[in-house]
Amino acid sequence: MSELSVDVQIPVAFLELFNTDWRDAAFYGGRGGAKSHSIGGALVVQAAASPLRVVCAREIQDSLKDSVKQLVEDKISDYGLQDHFEALRDETRAKNGGGFIYKGVWRNPDALKSLEGADIFWGEEANRFSARSIRLIRPTMRKPGSRMIWSWNPEFDHDPIDRLFRGPAGPPPNSIVREVSWRDNPFFADTPL
Repeated sequence: MSELSVDVQIPVAFLELFNTDWRDAAFYGGRGGAKSHSIGGALVVQAAASPLRVVCAREIQDSLKDSVKQLVEDKISDYGLQDHFEALRDETRAKNGGGFIYKGVWRNPDALKSLEGADIFWGEEANRFSARSIRLIRPTMRKPGSRMIWSWNPEFDHDPIDRLFRGPAGPPPNSIVREVSWRDNPFFADTPL
């Protein structure tokens, strides 16, 4: 990764996203924990510094309005990295050859098989992913050094993502698993809950 001078403000719980010695990073917890903003910000900085191909997915995404595309592009603006990216209709392209694509999995999970060259997969609202989708995504991410990030607000113990990372068998090898809440977010608005 090349040197890039950016003032990144990310809670301590997410700093491990800047390391590359993990295969899965799972961040779960209630609202206000800065999961989406922290992950989006970390990925923007990394994609500006190195030509990473990032797949941002949700189980159900009827249109790009349902994706994290706006959040990613807001982080580009927040960090003053507009010169490093080009916002296109269906993707956010990095001028170094990498970029972000946005996918919905539920309607066509087999389409993810073509994404085997991706460097990073981010599964947002991962509690909505079906067991079938997770089974397709994990082996598809086989590029050497590829990583998967999962973020969600837990809903049911039987959700496949919860069973994968918090179930009795324990998380997959080489995983970061973090529970985060508004208490971990120093930028959380001081508004009564």
